[in-house]
Amino acid sequence: MKKLNSASIFSAVFLLGILVMVNTIGIRYFMRADLTSSNMYSLSRASKDIVANVEDKILVKAYFSPNLPGTYPSIERYLRDMLEDYRAYSHGHLEYEFINPGNEQKLEEEAQSFQIPPRQFQVVANDKIEVVKGYTGVAFVYGDKKEAIPSIDNIENLEYEITSLIKRITTARQPILGVTSTGSEQEKQTMQKLYEALGRNYNVQPVDLDKTIDAGVDGLLIMEPRQPFTDWQLFNIDQYVINGGRIFMLMNWYRAEIRESQQAVPYQLNINKFLNNYGIGLGEDMISDASCATVGMTSQQGFFTVTQPVRFPYFPVIQTFNPSHIITRDLQRIHTYYPSSVDTTLAAGKGFTSEGLMYSSNLATRDRGPFVYLDPFRKRTRQDFPESHIPMAAIVKGKFKSFFAESGPPKNTKDSEAYNGPFKAEADAENRIIIAGDGHLGVDGYIDQEGLLFMQNAIDWLIQSEDLIAIRSKQIPQKPLKDIPPVAKKLVRWANLFGPTILIIMLGIILWQVRRIKKKALMAL
Repeated sequence: MKKLNSASIFSAVFLLGILVMVNTIGIRYFMRADLTSSNMYSLSRASKDIVANVEDKILVKAYFSPNLPGTYPSIERYLRDMLEDYRAYSHGHLEYEFINPGNEQKLEEEAQSFQIPPRQFQVVANDKIEVVKGYTGVAFVYGDKKEAIPSIDNIENLEYEITSLIKRITTARQPILGVTSTGSEQEKQTMQKLYEALGRNYNVQPVDLDKTIDAGVDGLLIMEPRQPFTDWQLFNIDQYVINGGRIFMLMNWYRAEIRESQQAVPYQLNINKFLNNYGIGLGEDMISDASCATVGMTSQQGFFTVTQPVRFPYFPVIQTFNPSHIITRDLQRIHTYYPSSVDTTLAAGKGFTSEGLMYSSNLATRDRGPFVYLDPFRKRTRQDFPESHIPMAAIVKGKFKSFFAESGPPKNTKDSEAYNGPFKAEADAENRIIIAGDGHLGVDGYIDQEGLLFMQNAIDWLIQSEDLIAIRSKQIPQKPLKDIPPVAKKLVRWANLFGPTILIIMLGIILWQVRRIKKKALMAL
């Protein structure tokens, strides 16, 4: 008995020592296990690196009201855990606090000074629905800089929002992204949604292609040009690229709009010879794909006008992406509109490297000609889609040579005077260009969430801010149940109904047999 007591005491002391050691290590070295497939509950490497490189104090004030309805309590717990992770990896530079403004006027004024407004919530109390006031925002203070996330309604992209905000307020200079196009102001499409998304991480500025592009512009976005590029405009783009500027061009070969006309005609952009110089090109075509979206079309049926959804192959839904490239590896599907192909066959012959980003399905084709007839009611078969995985967006990298190296600079279009300024015939270092065959990808009314993600990823990669791409693409994975045949559904239903009962009966039989065998063995003794 004494030996047993001594052993028990020794085991208890030993176990206590282990617990003390583990807690000591836990205090000194932060660690956490995240078993989710997308690591939803742990910080990405980019977030850790960004917060670890902060040089001064960041104060985070989370204005969160308690006892809010629905998912808000779990959002608050998630936010607490996330801010604790940021604090642990900041080497003491980030501190946070949770504040409940309640009905204290001073705290409410403080929250509102950070542009965090009070919100109205419906809660059930005393057997009736009441409307209460609450806060769900977070403010960040870094020196004299203050920014906030006014309200948090879900945890998706929350890490991206926080990390990009931290990077933005701790960076001395925000990269400049120029945006431009061709055509009149009436022809240029609105891109408010894209501007808002890009404006969080870039200083977005309009660029006039008729003027020399400032070398301080880190990247140039050329969106849906609708008029031919002049030689002078191409020269300004060329010299921007040769001097180290990066460009992302999104454009269609055909002008098309099914609700205005059922004929698509080429834009005549005067662009392909220019692009071919850099080892890439825009296909003189419009892609038709069996994997497509629907369009609502009206038809007359007797005395009635009926609107019905019709599968429209000129609205391809892209589901084939380059899985190895950081821009597209986490994308699922993107809707495109009257897109053209991208020619990547020229790069190798010029000593450049090209890489496709997204492709058509394995049932597609390219329509060409002086016009393309957009018949939404045309019946198509598999034989109408003989091509597979046509490139629709691509990148090219290389040490480029000027398109005007042999001919020399053109005359200025406006004053027709000869150009006497600086001219560079060849780049000093490798550069990169992205081409997408659909100019609608960033336009309001067309852009979807995945399309916006593609645009942001491409611009981050272009300007070499790749650290945010992995965070932005990290989302809660959707795992819908697989569709199974009706026979399998019935089998599963019957198994769920009778399976537990059968298992209990089998377990009882097994136990009965075990006891019977033991009883026989004892009687034999």
